[in-house]
Amino acid sequence: MYEAAAILYRQALATSITLPMEIMRAAGQMASVNDRDAPQVRFRLAGPNLRQVKLGSGLVLKPDIAWRKLPALDLLLLPAIWRNPMPAVAAARGWRGLLRDQAAAGVTICSVGTGSFLLAEAGVLAGRPATTHWNYFSQFARRYPEVELKTHHLITQSDNIYCAGSVNSIADLMLHIVEEWYGNRVARAIENQFSPEIRRSFQAAAYQNEADSSHRDELVAEAQQWLQL
Repeated sequence: MYEAAAILYRQALATSITLPMEIMRAAGQMASVNDRDAPQVRFRLAGPNLRQVKLGSGLVLKPDIAWRKLPALDLLLLPAIWRNPMPAVAAARGWRGLLRDQAAAGVTICSVGTGSFLLAEAGVLAGRPATTHWNYFSQFARRYPEVELKTHHLITQSDNIYCAGSVNSIADLMLHIVEEWYGNRVARAIENQFSPEIRRSFQAAAYQNEADSSHRDELVAEAQQWLQL
């Protein structure tokens, strides 16, 4: 069983929660078609308690587990924050330690859009490449100068920490996770179900800080990735 969870907060965008949830659960089901023993994905919604959370859109989601009771995770999702991220950042003061602990434990953490502000505020992104929603590049760069902001990439990876710049790019990132968990066949089947149009691969779209392929100059790194297409 793969254990995944999304953190709920009042300003979260619902689509940045439900789309990854549906992709990952569908992947587990697709994998079981040819392998009855394939691990499924249990995707939980985590909040400070089990009370309903009314999102900025008016949608109401109910956590099924409290933050402090999360089991050992394979994937932790930080949804996109609607509009100014700073109120959500301030409200997260009580659980920033959770992000540091999960990162240190090697859990795959994926932030969507301005969800990366939460990782940066917790110190998880210090010295790492990261991205965020384009409208908040300047604010992010001013507040977190220790983070290597990549404005030319919609996805960044640094070890187990991923940032997706938009709700659309989280679909590409989830396909990458599906491929890591279940292989290429399942990933392509899920891509055909959720996104049949031609899209850029994770390798083409993402900035990765792997020592054997990355470059300190962002434009050079981007050219390297273009040559791999």
